[in-house]
Amino acid sequence: MNQFLAIYKLVLKHQVTRGRVILVVLATVLFAVLGRIARGESDPTETVVGVLALLGQGLIIPVICLLLGSGSMGDWHNDETLVYVWLRPVRRIIVAAAATAAAITVAIPATVLPMVAAVAMSGEVGNGVLRGTITSTLAITVAYTAVFTLLGLLVRKPLPFGLIYVFVWELFISRTAEGAQRLSINSYGASMLSRATDISLDFAGRGQTATIIVPVAVALAAIALSSARLNRMEVA
Repeated sequence: MNQFLAIYKLVLKHQVTRGRVILVVLATVLFAVLGRIARGESDPTETVVGVLALLGQGLIIPVICLLLGSGSMGDWHNDETLVYVWLRPVRRIIVAAAATAAAITVAIPATVLPMVAAVAMSGEVGNGVLRGTITSTLAITVAYTAVFTLLGLLVRKPLPFGLIYVFVWELFISRTAEGAQRLSINSYGASMLSRATDISLDFAGRGQTATIIVPVAVALAAIALSSARLNRMEVA
């Protein structure tokens, strides 16, 4: 536990930067404006849920998770300081789990704030909208952050690869190719949001149990693969 906490605190200390704080503030303001616009629509509930599903879960959440997750150990990898952690007598699974946990700790408030701002400004906090927004955001934030933490160990420049994944896979292929939705993290969040609000979303077709189990399973698998990568990689 002491080793876990030491790595966790080390990663956590470097997660909050001025640029990332500015990004979250801008995203929160943007979604607050979108929520206020939705308030004036004929069906504000359906409008704000659509915005949350497409722009929130489909774009803002994965991008924020990409920035935080890929940098948790990826920054060490890029500047060749990972060797100082890698040479310590600490089990690799502890390093991977602690780094992922630290990234998730920062990612949760960073993704929840813009989503809740949209709901609050729309005035549609009831009818399961606020509850569905928070639970679905938490689920996919955990999965995305763990996956992007792994990505930071796999490649030297994770941001371009991560953005390709977000824009090409999550926003295009998985929404148009038959059967691809099951392999999209985003679809599990959309399904959870749709079920909580009773609003139909084209991208929401996952079962209730799957929306809980799959994101957790993805996160655990990503941590295990990060540990394996740490065991096998050559560190300068």
